[in-house]
Amino acid sequence: MSAVDQAIQDVGLAATIVRSSGNLSTYAYISPKVKQYYERDALFPTDSGIADGDLLLASGNYYLVRSLIKDERSGEFFMYRAKLFICNNLVTRKEYNSSTKAFAINTTNISCLIIDAATAMTMSDRAVVMPGFSGKDNLYYLYAQSVAGITKNSLIEDDSSRSLRVSGNINPYFARGLVEVPVKIEG
Repeated sequence: MSAVDQAIQDVGLAATIVRSSGNLSTYAYISPKVKQYYERDALFPTDSGIADGDLLLASGNYYLVRSLIKDERSGEFFMYRAKLFICNNLVTRKEYNSSTKAFAINTTNISCLIIDAATAMTMSDRAVVMPGFSGKDNLYYLYAQSVAGITKNSLIEDDSSRSLRVSGNINPYFARGLVEVPVKIEG
């Protein structure tokens, strides 16, 4: 183990990379500095197996990994650097079933980040700031793993049982392994 990997293990948190093919155990140093309250900088050891678009569980919080780069100096690989989105929202994806003419649950427990496009506040924070706010006319962005399968025809239900409708083009190029989905709350 390199000195940098050992340092990340010593000051970092035990973390789990959550994958359908099997979870991986690693360590991550997640910076306490806040640029945007839903985004963090992180460092990972060289043997972590981390990849863009991974879902990471560390200290009870879920994060989406984006902008992963290898930190190399003079041809030597020291560590991975990444941006993390805090994603403690869980949503359910529903798809329209033409035979029953109703939306049916397709995927549950999709970890994601949902922010207000205008103020960059999360839905739950906005509700605290503006009691009674329904957000029907406001646009939000949902960030999730590409493998979640969200399409233009998906109906998304958040953990507060609010229905979210995809309201624009899904951006599959936002970050490798992640999608950016414009959504509106249905009334």
